[in-house]
Amino acid sequence: MARALAPLALAAVVMLPRLASPQFGLLDDGLTLQTGRELQGRWAGVLDLIPETGRFFPAYWLAYSGIAVVAGARPLAFFAVNVLLLAALLAILARLVRLAGGSGLQAMLASVLFAVCGPAVEAFYTLSKAEPLQLLWIGVALLAAAGATAAASAGRAALLVLGVVASFLAHATKETSVVLVPISLGWLLVARASGARATRWERFAVGSLVVSVLGAAAYAAVRWRYAALALGDGSYTRAYALHADTAGPALFRIVAWLARDFAVLLPVIALAMISGVLRDADRRRPLAYALVWMLGWLAIYVPWPATFEYYLLPFALGASAFAALVAGDAWHRRRTVSPARRRLIDGVLAVALLLLSTGVVNAATDGRVQLTVDRANADLVRFLGRLPPRSRIVANMTPVNEYHFELPMHLAEIAGRSDLVVERRLAPDGARAVDGEAFVVTARLDGQPVPTVRIALHEPGVRGDNARLDAIAGGPGERVYASARRTRLLEIGWQRLLCPLAVRPLLDPTYCPAQRGVLDRRTFTYGWQVHRLGHDQAGRKRPT
Repeated sequence: MARALAPLALAAVVMLPRLASPQFGLLDDGLTLQTGRELQGRWAGVLDLIPETGRFFPAYWLAYSGIAVVAGARPLAFFAVNVLLLAALLAILARLVRLAGGSGLQAMLASVLFAVCGPAVEAFYTLSKAEPLQLLWIGVALLAAAGATAAASAGRAALLVLGVVASFLAHATKETSVVLVPISLGWLLVARASGARATRWERFAVGSLVVSVLGAAAYAAVRWRYAALALGDGSYTRAYALHADTAGPALFRIVAWLARDFAVLLPVIALAMISGVLRDADRRRPLAYALVWMLGWLAIYVPWPATFEYYLLPFALGASAFAALVAGDAWHRRRTVSPARRRLIDGVLAVALLLLSTGVVNAATDGRVQLTVDRANADLVRFLGRLPPRSRIVANMTPVNEYHFELPMHLAEIAGRSDLVVERRLAPDGARAVDGEAFVVTARLDGQPVPTVRIALHEPGVRGDNARLDAIAGGPGERVYASARRTRLLEIGWQRLLCPLAVRPLLDPTYCPAQRGVLDRRTFTYGWQVHRLGHDQAGRKRPT
């Protein structure tokens, strides 16, 4: 019973700050609520959503729209689902580690490493993310493939069918699941290269390959039948292309995220080499499988022009298993080696523990940033929800970003104010043009850590937006709302050590802010202000 409840308890502990302060975010959550309301009673509509983008992920829409229908505009209910998702993934990870020959202690260690890493914090502290659901279906497919290697004929067929269905759902949740095909092929090559023919490792690789190929084929068939555009023709999907000007900065961003969140892997790899783990074929194969998994999930994002932390959630699953298996075996083997080798192993383990703690510190920083941003955004939505009927709101944000589209959805779906009009108009000189009475919304942002959880606004742009206030309708008008949330941050930015080493074609300068060292302690401030323009102050009551 304790083993069964441990993943749920760990997930609840990690999610406790988020459960204590649940808010919807201004990235996709409004669209999720709106889509859930519109699809109620006609669920086949998930096959026709956002066709112009070229994306096709009906299983994602079906899952989150179903939650929206059941829970309504209650963020706590959504985050409770995230707790269950995280617990399920922790249980799947623990089971996979045990199937790979790991001990119960190694399975527990892998679960802890996954639960406290940066990608997990961002993926589960936010809503409307595809990665948790995607990884859940992938985990079910892998367990089915593993179970089929030892099952009787009838049971094997049933498990393979389950694996194919789960693989299809993973593809229909996020298209990057196609990387499972080359990963499974890589596993098969590793098994055969190591002389593992006819063993459970080869059978698992074959089963995984069959499940992945059939699931991808089923998804391709459904996509061909229902998707409006080919993958390369969509307004969104056409950006996925392998070009030098895209791949170079993408590689830099990926390495930067690894240095920031997974620096522990360096001593872990060293530990694998000095402890003798790699000399044991039975221990070498699961490590090779984990390595193929990690490389596959990094490679799939090289052609993409953006790299967010939560993209690395599948990578984190493999990295956690890899680190737990190596650390557990090294700790066990240290008792059988010479005193000099034992001291070396102990030293590397100490370094690994130190670097692991820096990753946890950065993950905690990400969590505080996410909570600060969501609280401030929720404060703004509550205030705007009390404006007079049919008020005009001008979003003073440059350039146009997700907040412009999400803000009216939040006002309609959460505040019940579909009568409010949110505008984003630009004058020829770039200043916001405001005619007549309106409420101008401008952000406040200071001390933003880079990189961190995804925020649509960036500090230089927000400074320009505030400077533009004086150019709007001859002056900023009356300020009717001002609120800011603050939190003290501590970031250990190992990734900034890479900035002087990177050549310009490989550098993403946004990841190398000036005047920031490896240790960054500052106060992060995020909030909003609202100015009323073109009104009769004597004849209108200020909203409260």
